[in-house]
Amino acid sequence: MHRFPNMVMIGGNSRNAGKTSLACSLIRKLSATHPVVGVKVTSIRPGEEKWHGQHNKEEVISGFTITEEYDPGTRKDTAKMLMAGASRVFYIQAEDAFAEQAILTFRSEFIKNELIVCESRSLRNIIMPGLFIMMLRASENDIQKLVEFYLDTADIVFNYAEQQYEIQQFVNTLYFRDGLFRLENKRFEE
Repeated sequence: MHRFPNMVMIGGNSRNAGKTSLACSLIRKLSATHPVVGVKVTSIRPGEEKWHGQHNKEEVISGFTITEEYDPGTRKDTAKMLMAGASRVFYIQAEDAFAEQAILTFRSEFIKNELIVCESRSLRNIIMPGLFIMMLRASENDIQKLVEFYLDTADIVFNYAEQQYEIQQFVNTLYFRDGLFRLENKRFEE
């Protein structure tokens, strides 16, 4: 398990669970005091462009691609992160077998001392972020067994539809100091 203490990772149990909205709120908050790099990670699957936008014109040869977002004027999630105040934003698309190599390449080639706000659930299988948040779209009874591991490893779980006030309070009180993400009287340790 690779440690990324400078990363907030946001996963979810479905599309439209509020992951990008939370990522953008966190970027706005954290970028006031630290440089923040945004990253969205998805698996390579045919037809994913309709959900994530077209990022790569080139064919994926190495098992993954890392593309930097430069255009904040699109509707892509990465453009929203850039508009929220991230100093740089990347889109990583990887075959499952290459996810570890992709994220380690990303860290070694593009990250210095910045904080990372990452939208990905599957990376939690291979890395330990400083803070892992799960966003739920459905009620507890509707959550699939597929996400049990992620719920068990999450530091915080929010239901996007039902907890807007709590989510905003969380964002307002989160900060990063001495290598740890903290809330006013709580810190998230590895």
